[in-house]
Amino acid sequence: MNPLRIDRLARRTGSVGGPAGTVLGRCHVARGAAARAVGLLATPRLDAGEGVWLEPCASVHSAFLRVRIGVAFVDAGGAVVRVVDPLPRWRVAGARGARAAVEAPAGTLAGLRPGDRLTLHEPPTLNRRA
Repeated sequence: MNPLRIDRLARRTGSVGGPAGTVLGRCHVARGAAARAVGLLATPRLDAGEGVWLEPCASVHSAFLRVRIGVAFVDAGGAVVRVVDPLPRWRVAGARGARAAVEAPAGTLAGLRPGDRLTLHEPPTLNRRA
């Protein structure tokens, strides 16, 4: 197993809801520097309905990726500011005012439009301290 895979670095998962219901049923949440830096680079494939929420993030690249992706950039309030789906290989995309980026298999985010709202639903954390 590759220790750099996003599912090992992004220890939290959740789901992403959009204007028509669930956009991603399983979304890895990458907030740490290492998880954001690696992103999907070491991930051989993404299942349908799976993706990554990168925060903070205002730009992404598709260099060295093994999977074709689409990306939606959202502002601090969850409003979509830009969608690039698909993101061609070896390209960079970004959005002014973006707080986070959502990466998913190509075609998954194509129905989103600027102004649509995305919501990250994370399970509550358990406080292990008594």
